Amino acid sequence: MKLDIRFLIGWFLFGGISGAGAGQLATGFGLGFPATDAFLATSLIAIGIGIYGATFPIFRYRNQLEKAQQQSVKRPDPLLSFRLLVLARAVMITGLGFLGWHIGQLIWLWLFSIAPTGLVQPTLVGVAASLLMYLGGLGAEYNCRLPKDPDGETA
Repeated sequence: MKLDIRFLIGWFLFGGISGAGAGQLATGFGLGFPATDAFLATSLIAIGIGIYGATFPIFRYRNQLEKAQQQSVKRPDPLLSFRLLVLARAVMITGLGFLGWHIGQLIWLWLFSIAPTGLVQPTLVGVAASLLMYLGGLGAEYNCRLPKDPDGETA
């Protein structure tokens, strides 16, 4: 169950075009620039940390099973593990969309804004928070891998 890299690049580009377009439309109609506030940045980081933390017992189980080569290790619930894998993928895709959104806004600020100094810092915070959310989803997806077979081949 691998994600296609073209899908991820397309989603990133869609987020970038949407972010730049939203900045252009908002300022073109005389509204404020849709800058990232502290609540959004904190939420993105918390979601990335939360999904990584939720999948950590699966990672610990896999490590214990691979290193000890014993079958007496308590197995996590397979349905919960699959649900966490699906949620990790959703978090990863959403984080990538937000990353594209914020980078699109940064590009718009640098190319078309007259005075972007007050808006660049919150947008950079949004880029960092989106990147942390994406990395949390990516780490959670890594944690949900199956353990290696006892003969040494990957599952």
